[in-house]
Amino acid sequence: MHRPSVLTCATALVAVLAAGCSSPTPDPKVPRASSSSYDGEAESPEPSPASSDTGSLGAATKDLRDMDWARTAVPGGFCDVPGLISFTSGEATVRSDTHGTVHAEQYVEDVVYGDVLGDDGVEAALRVGCDTGGETGSGRLAWAFVVFAGEQGELRLVGTVTPQKYEGGQASGFAGVELDSGRVIAEETWHRGMDPSCCPSGKAVTVWRVGADGLLVAGEPRVTG
Repeated sequence: MHRPSVLTCATALVAVLAAGCSSPTPDPKVPRASSSSYDGEAESPEPSPASSDTGSLGAATKDLRDMDWARTAVPGGFCDVPGLISFTSGEATVRSDTHGTVHAEQYVEDVVYGDVLGDDGVEAALRVGCDTGGETGSGRLAWAFVVFAGEQGELRLVGTVTPQKYEGGQASGFAGVELDSGRVIAEETWHRGMDPSCCPSGKAVTVWRVGADGLLVAGEPRVTG
């Protein structure tokens, strides 16, 4: 019987060991997702539907005091969100052109009514806000009151009232708004340099007046405290 040579066996053994110890080709690296200003675990934001700022925003009841505000979409311009923001249980996760992914909310218990247009009708102001998703005041990005009118069964935007007094740092807010004939009076709160995020000490009043086009225009803020 013919026996293989020692050299032949050694060569075969080296080949087997080399095959068993070789490393597989590494998988290609997965790109890291881009960072976001919102660190919560909410669902990915969906694009907001486009809308005209002065066009119809949906159906309106004859008396706006009968509106189901929890089902009402609002223009997202107050937080630089394109189109309309639709809410579920008062909250939404949307994409802001300035802030990235944000948490938005509406406060249907804070709706204010009054005759802004001076037509003996009832207009409504709905408070809304947006933040980074955190639970502290430092994450607050914007506050606003969105003012609506009802015309021929359609909801129309009269204007978005935003704080006009701002000294930097934390976002300014509101102590309240009043809807009066031809104007909206906004009582604002703003942070001075040494104020903690929870507690702004500054106060101001801005009067928004209805222009010739039926839309609100802000006046100069007047510091009151």
